[in-house]
Amino acid sequence: LVAKMSRSSLLLIAVACLLATTGVKAADEKVLVLTEKNFAAALEEHPFMVVEFYAPWCGHCKQLEPEYEKAAQALEGNTDAGVPITLAKVDATVERSLGEKYEVQGYPTLKIFTKGAEKPAEYEGPRDADGIVSYLIKRAGPASALLESADKAAVLKEKESVIMVFAGKVTDDWTKAADTMRDAVAWVHTSNKGVMSKLGVKEGVTVLKKFDEPTVVYDGKVSDTAALKSFVNLHRRQLAMPIKKGDQSALKLVFEDDAVPNAFLFAESAGGDLDAFREGAKGFRADFVSGYFTNSDFPEAFAHFGVDKFAAAKNLPKVVIEDRKEGLRYVMDGEVTKDNVAAFMKDFKAGKLEPFLKSEDPPENNDGPVRVVVGQSYQDEVNMSGKWTFLEAYAPWCGHCKRLAPVWEDLGLAFAAADKVVIAKVDATANDLPKSLGVTGFPTLLLFKGDGSHPESYSGERDYTALARFLSKKTGVKPDPAFKPKSGEASKPSEPLDKMVLRFFSTDFQVPWMSSGYKVSGLYLAAICIFLLFIASIALVIACLSRDPSPPPKAGKKD
Repeated sequence: LVAKMSRSSLLLIAVACLLATTGVKAADEKVLVLTEKNFAAALEEHPFMVVEFYAPWCGHCKQLEPEYEKAAQALEGNTDAGVPITLAKVDATVERSLGEKYEVQGYPTLKIFTKGAEKPAEYEGPRDADGIVSYLIKRAGPASALLESADKAAVLKEKESVIMVFAGKVTDDWTKAADTMRDAVAWVHTSNKGVMSKLGVKEGVTVLKKFDEPTVVYDGKVSDTAALKSFVNLHRRQLAMPIKKGDQSALKLVFEDDAVPNAFLFAESAGGDLDAFREGAKGFRADFVSGYFTNSDFPEAFAHFGVDKFAAAKNLPKVVIEDRKEGLRYVMDGEVTKDNVAAFMKDFKAGKLEPFLKSEDPPENNDGPVRVVVGQSYQDEVNMSGKWTFLEAYAPWCGHCKRLAPVWEDLGLAFAAADKVVIAKVDATANDLPKSLGVTGFPTLLLFKGDGSHPESYSGERDYTALARFLSKKTGVKPDPAFKPKSGEASKPSEPLDKMVLRFFSTDFQVPWMSSGYKVSGLYLAAICIFLLFIASIALVIACLSRDPSPPPKAGKKD
């Protein structure tokens, strides 16, 4: 039967196979697939569109994919926002020009494109389907919603934790203020007496809350945008709010603004200490974001802030102030009472407190070729040591740090006889370091002069020869000429195959027969090669099946 198939039938099969391999979207998928060719047309067609820039190998992108598709299906035909909401995606490893144009730095990156806007806005909402839908409906609708029904007012009051209400004839100042903080709280306006009665507000601006004071009247001018924003920020944060594991909205409030310090209560469980903490913090609610963690619910937070040792020693509760701007923390001594908490916050504002450093205990024996530094010894042994100190900030789980370890040991041995040079390391996950050092990845290599000045960051090769050459050039001290490094070429392991493939895909190559400015990505070249091999194999099959059978041999003459 196969032998009798026509060439056209085989070609149709080949085309079908080719389409299957190019990832054509299934009919029930609602997320648009965008490329450089159709991106501009999609922006023109869809007035409110969210675009996910992703990479096929990205684990977070794979986790988001089913939730993103569910959200797209739920939003299809939804009219709650008054404008259709479209979800789309771009493979930024293929459409690299789009990724560069919209400054995509990591994956997944989601951006909101609205018709008429000069540039897209960052998506800062949840990553689950229901959260995406709720966030986008609020984001796509008017900044301040008109309330004309008492029933709808009752539903809104039940649904939202914080509502900003303008009662009276709405102004442009109100709309502009609502637009700048539309993601922070719900904004509504009304002139309906029944709605005002249902909400319990009078003419003017009022905030309604499900915590602390349920109703607070704003007595400033709506045209004073800065004052109105300050009012909103003050009242959208619950005093001594519970911060539970997985509560992204609470964590966002805690970490969104480095300029506002945090005041936390760390307790084994919520109890009477919480009441004392809340009362003490009440007079400073404009100066701090206040909240509490319980060890029974969120032990990871205790480890992050270095309070786990107090929990292990049964020395709870503890009050901690975190100065995110400077990267410092302060721990209150004594019992948690209203007066003690208030005095602690007052002393922080006056600059009278000594910072608390998350720190391991110093090792009893620290005579090895690589000196072990901890949080409490950093200042004396590194920053103000009076010696050149080459410090590695590492993480125990970091693969690059593990590969560097034997090289760093060799470096320590090579400079062991030098009085003015110290090779050191610090576990940056277990010990606090000044934020100004900029330790955001591992390993981070920093060379200190030991006089309190800012260190120099090293970003060169991590083999023994390069590191020793850098250190000698900067310090004027030579390594022991008789020393032979044991790490050798092991310090430069061969690149894993998956890394090589990804590096090839992300590299641009000059096409020999094209102009010097014309380049194509490795991924594009690989796709062309696979396509050509596929076509060649199909052509070979067609040629073999369409070949005429060989004629039978002629019968020979009988003797």
